[in-house]
Amino acid sequence: MFNISALMTDREMSGGRITAPRFHLPHRGGIVTERYTRKMSFNERLFVVGNEIYPPVANQLFFDGVGELDRSRWIKAVAVASEANPGSRVVLEGHLGFSRWVDSGVAPRVREVDGSHWNGLGPEGAPFLLEPLPYREPPTCEVVLIQGSPLRVVFRTHHGVMDARGTLVWATDIFRALRGETVIGSCSTLTDVELVKSFQKKMRKPFPTEHIPPSGRAATDGEGVLWKRRHVPGKFSRVLPQCARLLAQEAWRHSDGIVRFGIPVDLRPRREGLRSTANLSFALYIEIKPETTVEQIAADIAFQLKNGYEGMLSPGDELVNHVPLALLRSQARRIIRKRHTQGIYSLSGVLSNLGREDLARYEGGGFKATGFWAIPPRNEYHPLFLVMAGYGDNLELILSMPKILADGGRLDEILERLAQGVQKID
Repeated sequence: MFNISALMTDREMSGGRITAPRFHLPHRGGIVTERYTRKMSFNERLFVVGNEIYPPVANQLFFDGVGELDRSRWIKAVAVASEANPGSRVVLEGHLGFSRWVDSGVAPRVREVDGSHWNGLGPEGAPFLLEPLPYREPPTCEVVLIQGSPLRVVFRTHHGVMDARGTLVWATDIFRALRGETVIGSCSTLTDVELVKSFQKKMRKPFPTEHIPPSGRAATDGEGVLWKRRHVPGKFSRVLPQCARLLAQEAWRHSDGIVRFGIPVDLRPRREGLRSTANLSFALYIEIKPETTVEQIAADIAFQLKNGYEGMLSPGDELVNHVPLALLRSQARRIIRKRHTQGIYSLSGVLSNLGREDLARYEGGGFKATGFWAIPPRNEYHPLFLVMAGYGDNLELILSMPKILADGGRLDEILERLAQGVQKID
Protein backbone atom coordinates (compact mmCIF):
# COMPACT_ATOMS: atom_id res chain seq x y z
CA MET A 1 0.00 0.00 0.00
CA PHE A 2 2.86 2.39 0.59
CA ASN A 3 6.59 2.99 0.62
CA ILE A 4 7.28 1.02 3.79
CA SER A 5 11.01 1.67 3.73
CA ALA A 6 10.49 5.41 3.85
CA LEU A 7 8.02 4.92 6.68
CA MET A 8 10.63 2.84 8.55
CA THR A 9 13.01 5.75 8.83
CA ASP A 10 15.20 4.33 11.59
CA ARG A 11 18.45 3.07 10.03
CA GLU A 12 18.93 0.50 12.85
CA MET A 13 17.38 -1.35 10.90
CA SER A 14 14.12 -22.33 -3.87
CA GLY A 15 14.17 -25.51 -4.16
CA GLY A 16 12.12 -27.29 -6.87
CA ARG A 17 9.57 -25.20 -8.72
CA ILE A 18 6.25 -25.91 -10.31
CA THR A 19 6.31 -25.69 -14.08
CA ALA A 20 4.22 -22.67 -14.98
CA PRO A 21 2.23 -21.89 -18.10
CA ARG A 22 3.65 -19.18 -20.34
CA PHE A 23 2.07 -15.94 -21.42
CA HIS A 24 2.54 -14.11 -24.69
CA LEU A 25 4.45 -10.88 -25.21
CA PRO A 26 4.47 -8.95 -28.48
CA HIS A 27 7.85 -8.86 -30.20
CA ARG A 28 9.11 -7.40 -33.45
CA GLY A 29 9.72 -10.86 -34.81
CA GLY A 30 6.30 -12.21 -33.82
CA ILE A 31 5.16 -13.66 -30.48
CA VAL A 32 7.59 -14.61 -27.72
CA THR A 33 6.31 -16.97 -25.05
CA GLU A 34 7.74 -16.28 -21.62
CA ARG A 35 7.10 -17.09 -17.99
CA TYR A 36 5.96 -14.05 -16.00
CA THR A 37 8.60 -12.79 -13.57
CA ARG A 38 9.60 -9.47 -12.02
CA LYS A 39 12.23 -8.24 -9.60
CA MET A 40 11.41 -8.06 -5.93
CA SER A 41 11.61 -4.45 -4.76
CA PHE A 42 12.93 -3.33 -1.38
CA ASN A 43 9.39 -2.35 -0.38
CA GLU A 44 8.12 -5.84 -1.12
CA ARG A 45 11.03 -7.32 0.79
CA LEU A 46 10.05 -5.35 3.88
CA PHE A 47 6.42 -6.45 3.55
CA VAL A 48 7.65 -10.05 3.55
CA VAL A 49 9.63 -9.33 6.73
CA GLY A 50 6.60 -7.76 8.40
CA ASN A 51 4.45 -10.73 7.45
CA GLU A 52 6.96 -13.12 9.01
CA ILE A 53 6.95 -11.18 12.28
CA TYR A 54 3.23 -10.49 12.76
CA PRO A 55 1.12 -12.14 10.03
CA PRO A 56 -0.88 -11.49 8.09
CA VAL A 57 0.55 -8.39 6.41
CA ALA A 58 -2.02 -8.68 3.66
CA ASN A 59 -4.44 -6.65 1.62
CA GLN A 60 -7.93 -7.74 2.67
CA LEU A 61 -10.56 -6.06 0.50
CA PHE A 62 -14.22 -6.80 1.19
CA PHE A 63 -17.38 -6.57 -0.84
CA ASP A 64 -20.59 -7.00 1.15
CA GLY A 65 -23.54 -8.04 -0.97
CA VAL A 66 -26.65 -9.99 -1.76
CA GLY A 67 -27.55 -12.95 -3.96
CA GLU A 68 -25.56 -16.15 -3.80
CA LEU A 69 -21.96 -17.31 -3.65
CA ASP A 70 -21.49 -20.35 -5.88
CA ARG A 71 -17.98 -21.63 -5.16
CA SER A 72 -17.72 -23.66 -8.37
CA ARG A 73 -18.37 -20.55 -10.46
CA TRP A 74 -15.84 -18.54 -8.47
CA ILE A 75 -13.15 -21.22 -8.86
CA LYS A 76 -13.53 -21.05 -12.66
CA ALA A 77 -13.57 -17.24 -12.72
CA VAL A 78 -10.51 -16.96 -10.48
CA ALA A 79 -8.61 -19.38 -12.72
CA VAL A 80 -9.47 -17.37 -15.86
CA ALA A 81 -8.68 -13.98 -14.31
CA SER A 82 -5.46 -15.23 -12.74
CA GLU A 83 -4.22 -16.66 -16.02
CA ALA A 84 -4.62 -13.15 -17.45
CA ASN A 85 -3.07 -11.58 -14.34
CA PRO A 86 -0.13 -13.88 -13.53
CA GLY A 87 1.00 -11.52 -10.78
CA SER A 88 -1.70 -13.19 -8.67
CA ARG A 89 0.08 -16.56 -8.93
CA VAL A 90 3.65 -15.55 -8.16
CA VAL A 91 5.96 -17.05 -5.56
CA LEU A 92 9.36 -15.85 -4.46
CA GLU A 93 12.47 -17.43 -5.93
CA GLY A 94 16.09 -16.57 -5.17
CA HIS A 95 17.66 -14.68 -2.29
CA LEU A 96 18.93 -11.18 -1.46
CA GLY A 97 19.46 -9.05 -4.56
CA PHE A 98 18.59 -11.99 -6.81
CA SER A 99 15.06 -12.36 -5.42
CA ARG A 100 12.29 -12.44 -8.02
CA TRP A 101 8.56 -13.04 -8.11
CA VAL A 102 7.86 -15.89 -10.55
CA ASP A 103 4.56 -17.28 -11.85
CA SER A 104 3.91 -20.62 -10.13
CA GLY A 105 1.18 -21.56 -12.59
CA VAL A 106 -1.11 -22.43 -9.67
CA ALA A 107 -4.41 -20.55 -9.52
CA PRO A 108 -5.17 -18.79 -6.21
CA ARG A 109 -7.45 -20.82 -3.98
CA VAL A 110 -11.11 -20.12 -3.35
CA ARG A 111 -12.29 -20.91 0.18
CA GLU A 112 -15.81 -20.91 1.56
CA VAL A 113 -16.35 -20.14 5.26
CA ASP A 114 -19.20 -19.58 7.69
CA GLY A 115 -19.53 -15.92 8.60
CA SER A 116 -23.00 -16.10 10.12
CA HIS A 117 -21.65 -15.22 13.58
CA TRP A 118 -19.41 -12.36 12.42
CA ASN A 119 -20.68 -8.78 12.25
CA GLY A 120 -17.79 -7.42 10.16
CA LEU A 121 -17.08 -4.63 12.66
CA GLY A 122 -13.98 -6.19 14.24
CA PRO A 123 -11.87 -9.34 14.27
CA GLU A 124 -13.99 -11.30 16.76
CA GLY A 125 -15.68 -14.26 15.06
CA ALA A 126 -13.51 -14.21 11.93
CA PRO A 127 -10.50 -16.50 12.53
CA PHE A 128 -10.34 -17.17 8.79
CA LEU A 129 -8.87 -13.68 8.33
CA LEU A 130 -5.77 -14.73 10.28
CA GLU A 131 -4.94 -17.53 7.85
CA PRO A 132 -1.32 -16.89 6.75
CA LEU A 133 -0.40 -16.41 3.13
CA PRO A 134 2.98 -17.93 2.20
CA TYR A 135 5.42 -16.35 -0.21
CA ARG A 136 7.72 -19.15 -1.41
CA GLU A 137 4.86 -21.47 -2.31
CA PRO A 138 1.30 -20.89 -3.51
CA PRO A 139 -1.19 -19.54 -2.75
CA THR A 140 0.11 -16.02 -2.16
CA CYS A 141 -3.39 -14.74 -2.98
CA GLU A 142 -6.86 -16.11 -2.34
CA VAL A 143 -10.58 -15.39 -2.50
CA VAL A 144 -12.72 -16.17 0.54
CA LEU A 145 -16.49 -16.54 0.15
CA ILE A 146 -18.13 -15.69 3.47
CA GLN A 147 -21.61 -17.12 3.89
CA GLY A 148 -23.82 -15.08 6.18
CA SER A 149 -26.02 -12.01 6.21
CA PRO A 150 -24.82 -10.04 4.39
CA LEU A 151 -22.84 -12.23 2.05
CA ARG A 152 -19.20 -11.15 1.83
CA VAL A 153 -16.34 -11.75 -0.56
CA VAL A 154 -12.82 -10.90 0.56
CA PHE A 155 -9.82 -10.73 -1.77
CA ARG A 156 -6.72 -11.52 0.30
CA THR A 157 -3.28 -10.89 -1.20
CA HIS A 158 0.16 -11.07 0.40
CA HIS A 159 1.38 -7.47 0.56
CA GLY A 160 4.75 -8.55 -0.80
CA VAL A 161 2.93 -9.58 -3.97
CA MET A 162 0.34 -6.80 -4.46
CA ASP A 163 -0.86 -3.49 -3.10
CA ALA A 164 -4.52 -2.57 -2.63
CA ARG A 165 -4.95 -1.11 -6.11
CA GLY A 166 -3.27 -4.14 -7.64
CA THR A 167 -5.69 -6.33 -5.72
CA LEU A 168 -8.58 -4.41 -7.28
CA VAL A 169 -7.08 -4.90 -10.75
CA TRP A 170 -7.26 -8.65 -10.14
CA ALA A 171 -10.69 -8.49 -8.47
CA THR A 172 -12.33 -6.56 -11.30
CA ASP A 173 -11.16 -9.16 -13.81
CA ILE A 174 -12.59 -11.93 -11.62
CA PHE A 175 -15.97 -10.22 -11.74
CA ARG A 176 -15.65 -9.83 -15.50
CA ALA A 177 -15.08 -13.56 -15.76
CA LEU A 178 -18.10 -14.20 -13.52
CA ARG A 179 -20.23 -12.15 -15.93
CA GLY A 180 -18.85 -13.98 -18.95
CA GLU A 181 -17.00 -10.90 -20.20
CA THR A 182 -13.51 -10.80 -21.66
CA VAL A 183 -10.92 -10.15 -18.96
CA ILE A 184 -8.45 -7.30 -19.50
CA GLY A 185 -5.39 -8.79 -17.83
CA SER A 186 -2.04 -7.34 -16.79
CA CYS A 187 1.51 -8.56 -17.26
CA SER A 188 3.61 -5.50 -16.42
CA THR A 189 6.95 -6.34 -14.79
CA LEU A 190 7.62 -2.73 -13.74
CA THR A 191 8.66 -2.24 -10.11
CA ASP A 192 7.87 0.71 -7.87
CA VAL A 193 11.51 1.82 -7.85
CA GLU A 194 11.77 1.71 -11.64
CA LEU A 195 8.57 3.72 -11.92
CA VAL A 196 9.52 6.48 -9.46
CA LYS A 197 12.95 6.88 -11.01
CA SER A 198 11.23 7.67 -14.30
CA PHE A 199 9.67 10.87 -12.93
CA GLN A 200 11.50 11.86 -9.73
CA LYS A 201 15.25 12.38 -9.31
CA LYS A 202 15.24 14.11 -5.91
CA MET A 203 15.93 12.20 -2.70
CA ARG A 204 14.17 12.48 0.65
CA LYS A 205 16.04 12.78 3.93
CA PRO A 206 14.59 10.36 6.52
CA PHE A 207 12.55 12.02 9.27
CA PRO A 208 13.85 11.84 12.84
CA THR A 209 12.13 9.49 15.24
CA GLU A 210 10.18 12.21 17.02
CA HIS A 211 6.46 11.72 16.40
CA ILE A 212 3.82 11.26 19.07
CA PRO A 213 0.99 8.71 18.66
CA PRO A 214 -2.73 9.60 18.58
CA SER A 215 -3.33 7.03 21.33
CA GLY A 216 -0.91 8.22 23.98
CA ARG A 217 1.91 6.02 25.29
CA ALA A 218 1.80 2.26 25.75
CA ALA A 219 1.04 1.31 29.35
CA THR A 220 1.79 -2.42 29.09
CA ASP A 221 3.84 -4.91 27.09
CA GLY A 222 2.54 -7.31 24.49
CA GLU A 223 2.06 -8.05 20.82
CA GLY A 224 -0.81 -8.10 18.38
CA VAL A 225 -3.06 -5.70 16.50
CA LEU A 226 -6.71 -4.76 16.93
CA TRP A 227 -8.99 -3.23 14.32
CA LYS A 228 -12.53 -1.83 14.25
CA ARG A 229 -14.80 -0.57 11.48
CA ARG A 230 -17.41 2.18 11.50
CA HIS A 231 -19.93 2.83 8.74
CA VAL A 232 -20.75 6.52 8.33
CA PRO A 233 -23.63 7.36 5.94
CA GLY A 234 -23.59 10.61 4.00
CA LYS A 235 -21.62 12.56 1.41
CA PHE A 236 -18.16 13.79 2.34
CA SER A 237 -15.31 15.78 0.87
CA ARG A 238 -11.70 16.12 1.96
CA VAL A 239 -12.10 13.02 4.11
CA LEU A 240 -8.38 12.34 4.42
CA PRO A 241 -7.42 15.92 5.44
CA GLN A 242 -10.30 15.93 7.92
CA CYS A 243 -9.18 12.64 9.46
CA ALA A 244 -5.56 13.82 9.60
CA ARG A 245 -6.60 16.93 11.54
CA LEU A 246 -8.84 14.93 13.89
CA LEU A 247 -6.10 12.37 14.62
CA ALA A 248 -3.60 15.12 15.33
CA GLN A 249 -6.01 16.51 17.91
CA GLU A 250 -6.17 13.04 19.45
CA ALA A 251 -2.38 13.01 19.82
CA TRP A 252 -2.35 16.41 21.50
CA ARG A 253 -4.89 15.19 24.05
CA HIS A 254 -2.02 13.28 25.63
CA SER A 255 1.03 15.51 25.08
CA ASP A 256 2.57 18.24 23.00
CA GLY A 257 4.72 17.04 20.14
CA ILE A 258 5.25 16.57 16.45
CA VAL A 259 2.53 14.87 14.40
CA ARG A 260 3.26 13.54 10.92
CA PHE A 261 1.38 10.97 8.83
CA GLY A 262 2.37 8.86 5.86
CA ILE A 263 -0.13 8.70 2.98
CA PRO A 264 0.18 5.88 0.42
CA VAL A 265 -0.14 7.08 -3.18
CA ASP A 266 -0.93 4.89 -6.19
CA LEU A 267 1.87 5.39 -8.74
CA ARG A 268 0.00 3.92 -11.72
CA PRO A 269 -1.33 7.27 -12.98
CA ARG A 270 2.30 8.31 -13.54
CA ARG A 271 2.48 5.90 -16.51
CA GLU A 272 -0.36 6.21 -19.03
CA GLY A 273 -2.24 3.00 -19.63
CA LEU A 274 -0.36 1.05 -16.95
CA ARG A 275 -2.17 -1.98 -15.54
CA SER A 276 -0.32 -3.92 -12.89
CA THR A 277 -1.05 -6.05 -9.84
CA ALA A 278 2.36 -5.30 -8.28
CA ASN A 279 3.18 -3.03 -5.34
CA LEU A 280 3.15 0.33 -7.08
CA SER A 281 2.49 2.64 -4.14
CA PHE A 282 4.84 5.07 -2.45
CA ALA A 283 4.08 7.54 0.34
CA LEU A 284 4.04 11.26 0.78
CA TYR A 285 4.12 12.86 4.24
CA ILE A 286 2.17 15.62 5.94
CA GLU A 287 3.03 17.39 9.18
CA ILE A 288 0.11 18.73 11.19
CA LYS A 289 0.59 21.66 13.56
CA PRO A 290 -1.96 23.06 16.03
CA GLU A 291 -2.74 25.94 13.68
CA THR A 292 -2.96 23.77 10.52
CA THR A 293 -6.41 23.80 8.90
CA VAL A 294 -8.13 21.10 6.85
CA GLU A 295 -7.85 23.37 3.81
CA GLN A 296 -4.09 23.74 4.31
CA ILE A 297 -3.68 19.97 4.61
CA ALA A 298 -5.57 19.46 1.35
CA ALA A 299 -3.45 22.12 -0.37
CA ASP A 300 -0.23 20.53 0.92
CA ILE A 301 -1.23 17.12 -0.43
CA ALA A 302 -2.16 18.64 -3.80
CA PHE A 303 1.17 20.48 -3.99
CA GLN A 304 3.16 17.34 -3.19
CA LEU A 305 1.29 15.30 -5.78
CA LYS A 306 1.79 17.96 -8.43
CA ASN A 307 5.53 17.88 -7.80
CA GLY A 308 5.89 14.12 -7.51
CA TYR A 309 6.93 14.08 -3.85
CA GLU A 310 5.55 10.56 -3.49
CA GLY A 311 8.32 9.38 -5.80
CA MET A 312 11.22 10.38 -3.57
CA LEU A 313 13.53 7.60 -2.44
CA SER A 314 15.64 7.89 0.70
CA PRO A 315 19.40 7.18 0.73
CA GLY A 316 20.04 3.53 1.41
CA ASP A 317 16.54 2.30 0.52
CA GLU A 318 17.75 -0.16 -2.09
CA LEU A 319 20.43 -1.58 0.20
CA VAL A 320 17.57 -3.47 1.90
CA ASN A 321 17.68 -5.88 -1.05
CA HIS A 322 21.07 -7.11 0.15
CA VAL A 323 20.21 -7.66 3.83
CA PRO A 324 19.19 -11.20 4.87
CA LEU A 325 15.55 -11.57 5.88
CA ALA A 326 16.52 -13.01 9.28
CA LEU A 327 18.57 -9.90 10.12
CA LEU A 328 15.76 -7.60 8.98
CA ARG A 329 13.31 -9.52 11.18
CA SER A 330 15.44 -9.26 14.31
CA GLN A 331 16.13 -5.56 13.77
CA ALA A 332 12.45 -4.79 13.13
CA ARG A 333 11.40 -6.57 16.34
CA ARG A 334 13.96 -4.63 18.35
CA ILE A 335 12.93 -1.29 16.85
CA ILE A 336 9.24 -1.98 17.54
CA ARG A 337 9.96 -2.69 21.20
CA LYS A 338 12.13 0.43 21.44
CA ARG A 339 9.43 2.63 19.90
CA HIS A 340 6.79 1.48 22.35
CA THR A 341 9.15 1.95 25.30
CA GLN A 342 10.14 5.48 24.24
CA GLY A 343 6.63 6.51 23.21
CA ILE A 344 7.84 8.20 20.00
CA TYR A 345 7.74 6.80 16.49
CA SER A 346 9.01 7.28 12.96
CA LEU A 347 5.48 8.51 12.13
CA SER A 348 2.28 9.19 14.04
CA GLY A 349 0.44 6.82 11.72
CA VAL A 350 -0.50 5.83 8.17
CA LEU A 351 -3.64 7.12 6.41
CA SER A 352 -4.83 5.27 3.31
CA ASN A 353 -7.75 6.55 1.25
CA LEU A 354 -9.00 3.88 -1.16
CA GLY A 355 -11.33 6.39 -2.80
CA ARG A 356 -14.88 5.82 -3.97
CA GLU A 357 -15.66 2.57 -5.77
CA ASP A 358 -18.44 2.06 -8.33
CA LEU A 359 -20.11 -1.09 -7.01
CA ALA A 360 -21.66 -1.83 -10.41
CA ARG A 361 -18.25 -3.25 -11.39
CA TYR A 362 -18.48 -5.85 -8.64
CA GLU A 363 -21.42 -7.96 -9.71
CA GLY A 364 -21.46 -11.42 -11.24
CA GLY A 365 -21.98 -15.11 -10.62
CA GLY A 366 -25.21 -14.44 -8.75
CA PHE A 367 -23.55 -11.95 -6.36
CA LYS A 368 -24.16 -8.20 -6.26
CA ALA A 369 -21.97 -5.92 -4.14
CA THR A 370 -23.70 -3.44 -1.83
CA GLY A 371 -20.69 -2.31 0.19
CA PHE A 372 -16.89 -1.97 0.02
CA TRP A 373 -14.25 -1.75 2.76
CA ALA A 374 -10.80 -3.05 3.69
CA ILE A 375 -8.84 -4.05 6.79
CA PRO A 376 -5.49 -2.26 7.15
CA PRO A 377 -2.47 -4.54 6.68
CA ARG A 378 -1.31 -5.75 10.09
CA ASN A 379 1.20 -3.19 11.32
CA GLU A 380 2.97 -3.15 14.69
CA TYR A 381 5.65 -0.69 13.60
CA HIS A 382 3.42 2.37 13.46
CA PRO A 383 1.00 3.44 16.20
CA LEU A 384 -2.00 3.66 13.91
CA PHE A 385 -3.26 2.71 10.43
CA LEU A 386 -6.51 4.20 9.13
CA VAL A 387 -8.24 3.07 5.93
CA MET A 388 -10.99 5.16 4.33
CA ALA A 389 -13.25 3.66 1.66
CA GLY A 390 -16.31 5.08 -0.05
CA TYR A 391 -19.20 3.97 -2.25
CA GLY A 392 -22.37 5.84 -3.11
CA ASP A 393 -23.32 8.03 -0.15
CA ASN A 394 -21.37 5.94 2.32
CA LEU A 395 -18.02 6.17 4.09
CA GLU A 396 -16.23 3.31 5.84
CA LEU A 397 -13.56 4.04 8.46
CA ILE A 398 -11.38 1.11 9.49
CA LEU A 399 -8.82 1.76 12.20
CA SER A 400 -6.09 -0.62 13.40
CA MET A 401 -3.62 -0.16 16.26
CA PRO A 402 -1.13 -2.27 18.20
CA LYS A 403 -2.96 -3.84 21.15
CA ILE A 404 -0.78 -2.08 23.70
CA LEU A 405 -1.90 1.27 22.28
CA ALA A 406 -5.51 0.24 21.66
CA ASP A 407 -6.26 -1.11 25.14
CA GLY A 408 -8.49 0.55 27.69
CA GLY A 409 -11.02 1.43 24.99
CA ARG A 410 -8.64 3.83 23.26
CA LEU A 411 -9.20 2.43 19.78
CA ASP A 412 -13.00 2.63 20.14
CA GLU A 413 -12.84 6.17 21.49
CA ILE A 414 -10.61 7.43 18.66
CA LEU A 415 -12.74 5.76 16.00
CA GLU A 416 -15.93 7.16 17.52
CA ARG A 417 -14.54 10.70 17.54
CA LEU A 418 -13.41 10.29 13.94
CA ALA A 419 -16.87 9.15 12.87
CA GLN A 420 -18.47 12.04 14.75
CA GLY A 421 -15.92 14.58 13.58
CA VAL A 422 -15.91 14.18 9.78
CA GLN A 423 -18.12 16.83 8.25
CA LYS A 424 -20.78 15.86 5.73
CA ILE A 425 -21.60 17.84 2.59
CA ASP A 426 -24.98 19.56 2.90
